Amino acid sequence: MNSIPEPARHSTKPIKKSRFPHQLFIESYDVKIRIRSNRIAAIDIIEEMLPEWLPGCFRLIPPTQTDHEFSYIWNRSERDSLYKNQEKVLVRFARESLVDLLGAKIRLTVAEFAVERVFIHAGVVSWKGKAIVMPAKSFQGKSSLTAELVRRGALYYSDEYAIFDKNGLVSPFPKMLSLRGKDESDRYKQTDFPVEKFGGTTGTEPIPVGMVLLTGYKAKAKWKPRVLSSGKGLIEIIRDTIPIRNDPAFTFAVLKQVSKNALIVESPRGEAAASAELILEFFEARCL
Repeated sequence: MNSIPEPARHSTKPIKKSRFPHQLFIESYDVKIRIRSNRIAAIDIIEEMLPEWLPGCFRLIPPTQTDHEFSYIWNRSERDSLYKNQEKVLVRFARESLVDLLGAKIRLTVAEFAVERVFIHAGVVSWKGKAIVMPAKSFQGKSSLTAELVRRGALYYSDEYAIFDKNGLVSPFPKMLSLRGKDESDRYKQTDFPVEKFGGTTGTEPIPVGMVLLTGYKAKAKWKPRVLSSGKGLIEIIRDTIPIRNDPAFTFAVLKQVSKNALIVESPRGEAAASAELILEFFEARCL
């Protein structure tokens, strides 16, 4: 589903005592979201960022009834506030960080409530027509490993979500790769990079899963792959699955299909640069 170019932003004349006269409506995987603000500048920035937040999988829609609403309060101090469904998320927070947080919250809302899709926290690449899916939450090094696989010729699919359809095929979610590193103050900072930075290209079609790799970085760890049964693998995958509470029946059906058809492998790993080659060699030998 591609972005629709027609404008769907609506700036109405402020109604008396209305706090949020400016609004934007979007739809992604049948999830409809309303975003509103007290300033048109906020809506302008949000609309500009949407293609990065929901790459290739959203459209702007006319005003409609929604179950999900974000309210962004733009302050002159550049310390803004964010509410979801009228509940406080953060108040008077630095604008740059809060806008990024809004993007993450919108993605998570789509991931949780998407219709006929199952979102899993994972890095995903394609190697010779089959997906390598690496489930993991934040700070496990999945983006670093994804980037290293891309450097070696894998097609980039995602560093945040694996998106499965009812047939167990995984679709691309090619947001920019988010890598953490130390800044000049020796503090860890997340920076986004286009996949071209790593000499890579983005996959465009849904593909079958060849391997689900359960791994995380550990200092001095050695690559010792252990193949799990489909039942054990299913239990492990569920840990990183987003919509398991919202639509458990559909989610279990899809994951059961994935765990039955794909090789599920578990192993710790060391540095991403050293591990990537070993992973591709194993994948070539066992999945192709």
